[in-house]
Amino acid sequence: MLTHSTTAHSTRSQIAAISLLVAAVGLQAFGDDRKMALIQGKVAGERVPEEITLNMVRNGEPVKHSTTKVSSDGTFGFCLQPEYTGFYTVGDRGDAARLYLSPGRSVKLTLGDGPYSVNVDDAENTLLAKWSATLWPLKKCNQLRGNHTYKEVFPLLPALEQATEETIAEANSGNAEFDALFSQLVQAEFEYELYHFLYMPRSAHPTPDRYPDIYKQISTVPRFTDATALQFEFGHAFVNLYGMFQFSAHRDEFKNSQDPAAEACIKYVPDETLRGWYIARNVLTRAKAYDEAYVAKLERYREYLVTAEQRKYVSDFVLTINQFGTGEPAIPFDGTTPDGKTVKLSDFKGKVVLVDVWATWCGPCKTQIPHLKKLEEDFTGRDVVFISYSVDAIADLEKWKSMVADEKLGGVQLIGSEDFKSPICVDYKIKAIPRFLLFDKSGNIISIDAPRPSDSKLKALIEEHLE
Repeated sequence: MLTHSTTAHSTRSQIAAISLLVAAVGLQAFGDDRKMALIQGKVAGERVPEEITLNMVRNGEPVKHSTTKVSSDGTFGFCLQPEYTGFYTVGDRGDAARLYLSPGRSVKLTLGDGPYSVNVDDAENTLLAKWSATLWPLKKCNQLRGNHTYKEVFPLLPALEQATEETIAEANSGNAEFDALFSQLVQAEFEYELYHFLYMPRSAHPTPDRYPDIYKQISTVPRFTDATALQFEFGHAFVNLYGMFQFSAHRDEFKNSQDPAAEACIKYVPDETLRGWYIARNVLTRAKAYDEAYVAKLERYREYLVTAEQRKYVSDFVLTINQFGTGEPAIPFDGTTPDGKTVKLSDFKGKVVLVDVWATWCGPCKTQIPHLKKLEEDFTGRDVVFISYSVDAIADLEKWKSMVADEKLGGVQLIGSEDFKSPICVDYKIKAIPRFLLFDKSGNIISIDAPRPSDSKLKALIEEHLE
């Protein structure tokens, strides 16, 4: 008679076996056109997890690709079409095996309680596994596996430094593109674990005067001059720790800064994409309320968001803490005047601000222009600013300038840098125009969907906030 545990054990094995079989035959089933990659793995040791995860690397962090069941004997498999050629990881963050996947590649992997191993005929992944074993004496100390202090670890560093240099010098898989990336990975991961060691909780921490010379060497050589670190699953964490180290070493330099760690990162991380992700993840998405302090951070650091993905990352966060209600602080934005000057919403603190989001190609927008001009005339000499914010494409910049001049458009004329992807549209969820936004003298929201100038309610709403 089968017990419940026996049945569960059998079922788990059957599911995992089926998953492994599907992975194994999937490579042939899809044919050469799909260029699938196959991972056949085994977890050795007493602790066999019920499932295991395959992660991609996206912007310097591991992101789950898929999860599969693990058989009771530790076997598992993945069959996938790689989204890119490069590094992936299998397993938990601390013990994960790093693999180099490309279309058509087949990898056999064994995971244990320490370094992992791969099939010997895979030159690239053999190098990765060998490097993992080389770095393990330091890496394991950063996973709270016993109380390793600097007294035990610092003496290990000269040999590890030499092993790192030898690994880089001997990297020759026959794949020149991989070898170049692998060399950068090795140097970066060694330095990352060095910084990581300093900031893990321990029973004894060294003072800076006890740091070995290697710390001075790695912190004074220019680092992060390009965005290669984003191809490593520890890349973002590396930037964080490097910035933390530089801040600690130059604390007096940043003592009057709004966010000293951010300022240190801005100064010592030259690549703008890496800086942007640091600001997005560590500065502009670390707030519990959309208040004046957070708005001040947006004003100071938003310019460092250099990709659409970074700006969306922050905008999505803002939506979780800002409901766009009356009286809440406005989300900062800026635009460019016809003569190329940058103007910010915050430049008009102390005045009521009406923003008309429009475009030269928008018929309904143009029908509001006479009404807008009349409204401007009615409020002449009073504390009201009228901003017309164009979402024309930059390709139509001259067309916009000509219309501003030909139609003698008044107020403050601005244009965004990315039409409907400009921050004002992304942040205020503007997908159709015309759209009118109204802000009070303190820079707070009155309405993000105000009446149109052709509606008398708009004039009354402005009057109400001028009193």
